[in-house]
Amino acid sequence: MKAVLITLFSILTIGVYAGEGTKIANAIQSSNTNELATMFNTSIELVTPGTSGVHSKDQAKIVLDNFFTTHQPVKATVTHETNGTTNSMIVIQLQTKSGNYRISVSGTYNGKNFIINEFKIV
Repeated sequence: MKAVLITLFSILTIGVYAGEGTKIANAIQSSNTNELATMFNTSIELVTPGTSGVHSKDQAKIVLDNFFTTHQPVKATVTHETNGTTNSMIVIQLQTKSGNYRISVSGTYNGKNFIINEFKIV
């Protein structure tokens, strides 16, 4: 009985966290940096083709606004997502009008909310 409860809890816990990749990919595809910024930690490691460093939530939003202005998204597709009970790694393939990029996002869970700690565009 104990094993059944543990298995059920594990499945339900993963289900709560599933779908973060799709939410992030949709925000990227629509250049919705406001939506992305709501998921950023207070400081975030951000890497783009032109910048690299740890930024505040507001600074990171500005950097991404600049990136999406120069590289207008056409399509963002989740290619890999691992969900754990405490952290997650998401890989998104981004097609823009000026080229293709790979985005890796890693974050942690704060209760039911996913908090992005790293956002890397290469």
